[in-house]
Amino acid sequence: MDCLGWRLQGFRPTEWDYRVYEERAYDILVSPRGRAAILHGGLLWRLALEILGSDAIGRAVQGPSEGVFEYTEVVKPRHGPAYYDDALTPEEIDIVCGTYKIADSGHKTPVYWSWWPRPAQWKSSGLNMGYWTKFDEEWFQERLASIRRGTSTPMTASLWKALRFHKGSIKIRYAVDNESTKFLSDVLLRALA
Repeated sequence: MDCLGWRLQGFRPTEWDYRVYEERAYDILVSPRGRAAILHGGLLWRLALEILGSDAIGRAVQGPSEGVFEYTEVVKPRHGPAYYDDALTPEEIDIVCGTYKIADSGHKTPVYWSWWPRPAQWKSSGLNMGYWTKFDEEWFQERLASIRRGTSTPMTASLWKALRFHKGSIKIRYAVDNESTKFLSDVLLRALA
């Protein structure tokens, strides 16, 4: 299944729906490739910590899994061999983020609702600074508490996109990403020379 399933327009999730989501995400995260969520960082990392608990930390160093070539992330440096590591499928990421497909008669394609922002939404949210901040943790804990109280529900991609928080942080993150890439490229080139 490519997400938590289809729901009809007007779907109103309950506490039980959130628990089912956590169980489905746990099944993925506890698998050998589940360590990819921890290595991904950002919100996927934080969700893995929340759902796996103390088991999460040790999982990151237990790999790559034996099935690394089934679904893999390949890093190809300019010189030398390629490096392979576990990756989650887009469908598994949707489950870890708690995504439903909503059948909406006004749209040709389904509307996606999720308990948590999907990676593209997280990346552009303004919360993603390239590392987990105190503000990220406060937001995460508030959102989690609100879900467990039954006062928050899954949100559409457009609602997640509207969460901009710190608008300038996106420019800062891109600048840091670019400079980090340049620096690491230079280090790798020197190491391989």
